[in-house]
Amino acid sequence: MPTGNRFFSSKWAGISLILLCLAIYLVPVTQYPLNRGEAMYARVPQEMLATGHWLVPTLNGARYLDKPPLLYWINLLGYKILGVSGETVRLPTLALTLGEIWLTYLIGLRLLGPRAAWLGTFVLFSCIGFFAHHFQILTDHLITLALVGALYTFLRWQEQGAFRWVVLFYLTMVAGFLSKGFIGLVFPILICSIYAWQQRQARLSSIFRPSWGMALALVLILPWFVFAEQANPGFLRHQIVNEQIMRFLGQRQPPDVHPFPVPWFWFFLLLWLMPWAVLLPEALCRFWRDTGSGAADRRGRLLIIWAAVILGFFTLSPSRLEYYSLPALPALALILGWRADRCLKDSHDRKLAWGLCTVSLLGLGILLLLPFLEQLFAEYRREFIGMCTLVKPIALWGTCLIPVLGLLGTWVGWRRPWLTFLSYGTLALVCLYFTYQTLVVLSPLISDKIPGEYLRLRAGPEDLVVMEGLEEFEHSASLIFYGRCRILVVKRNGFPQFPYPVPPTEDYLITPERFKELWLGPRRVFLLVDSAAPTDPFLTGAPLALNLHGKRLLVNRP
Repeated sequence: MPTGNRFFSSKWAGISLILLCLAIYLVPVTQYPLNRGEAMYARVPQEMLATGHWLVPTLNGARYLDKPPLLYWINLLGYKILGVSGETVRLPTLALTLGEIWLTYLIGLRLLGPRAAWLGTFVLFSCIGFFAHHFQILTDHLITLALVGALYTFLRWQEQGAFRWVVLFYLTMVAGFLSKGFIGLVFPILICSIYAWQQRQARLSSIFRPSWGMALALVLILPWFVFAEQANPGFLRHQIVNEQIMRFLGQRQPPDVHPFPVPWFWFFLLLWLMPWAVLLPEALCRFWRDTGSGAADRRGRLLIIWAAVILGFFTLSPSRLEYYSLPALPALALILGWRADRCLKDSHDRKLAWGLCTVSLLGLGILLLLPFLEQLFAEYRREFIGMCTLVKPIALWGTCLIPVLGLLGTWVGWRRPWLTFLSYGTLALVCLYFTYQTLVVLSPLISDKIPGEYLRLRAGPEDLVVMEGLEEFEHSASLIFYGRCRILVVKRNGFPQFPYPVPPTEDYLITPERFKELWLGPRRVFLLVDSAAPTDPFLTGAPLALNLHGKRLLVNRP
């Protein structure tokens, strides 16, 4: 890596980040199988493509009204251009990832300077959480991109006051709204308003005053909602009241199965930022102190406000998942990049070296942490039961290699800050490698690619496919995507259930009694069940079509 400021001030600095991100992310994006948590975002546009109906999303033939449609449309466009396959299904997600990287870098340029912007963006795509989630299809990537775009256009408007930046600001908020609802509006408005107050510049709040801006937003947002309400009476109440307001209050119906407690939400924030997270507490304190004076420096407070709004919002809401902190990662990564830049400017600043040493020591505890993580994940997602057995060989390698690399880098770079950062960055990439290998060995647990492809080849048009043990009906999408077939899901103890009325012709949730009738009836029935889920007595001795780690595919007659 060149150490001169000439490189960081050149156009190649930003391009190098894009190329480096592509080199790291391209293989995982195209090779990793769709897991149960993300496959819905791939299957819904697949059904749109097959039926030609792109205004009313469906999943497994039943209307799916929980999410706004923008991500489905983006993936649908990808299908039309690239086709539908396991290798191309996440390429639109890769494009969103590169957009996040680029806009984060541009914000860093304006707030922190060229070198800190480059370092912070590198920190962003080399931290475990950003990597592990950005080769999965999630609406959180789209709303993060919309938020970063809104903040970038807001900063450009602060600098120039040009009309085009106001237009782009409202367009990015519309994209945020159409990706995940009201938080697409709330986050940028709240962040920019607090920033305007903190900067003591009332002029900045005027960006929210143009009546034409709201009119533009309504013109782009309302048509889909009007059509969806006409096609599905009660949609607006479900989408606005149940999915937005009641979800934030933790009173959504049906209730979220496993919301994360606040301590685990913050624990995972630090885990997602590893191996850079050990630098974060001191970096935040110093950043807050050093951005307290001077007009140019005070603008950096936007990053702290940005992260605080996101993390505060989900801390207050009872409905939170472990990855809801993703929109805060760009801001925190830029702060970490700023801190690394300060270390590079002062050869006596040993914070990077001490951080690298701390990561090395933490690496010794990976094997000890593994059972705890399995217990935590399995409490919320049953398919993670047994992950220790699969992950232990990789964890053993990590326990041996991470401390060696970290301590060696600390020793080599103790008096050479650039060598310390290079060692730290190398260790971060090694951690990404171990993260990817971990997810690969876990994929049989959390993805239904293998049984889905088996069914696509073996199941006939008259055969029935049933899933057992699901708590959320969306988790059937991985099997549907790979199997290319409609399935039935057994409903037990009230789960899974639809949060809105579904016509009988679309309803694919069946009672245990109905499942028994089908199993004992004349048609061939395939049943995919997690090994940890209890099974009915009449399934004892059922022929085994596939026996995978963590799940079984049974058939009532070979």
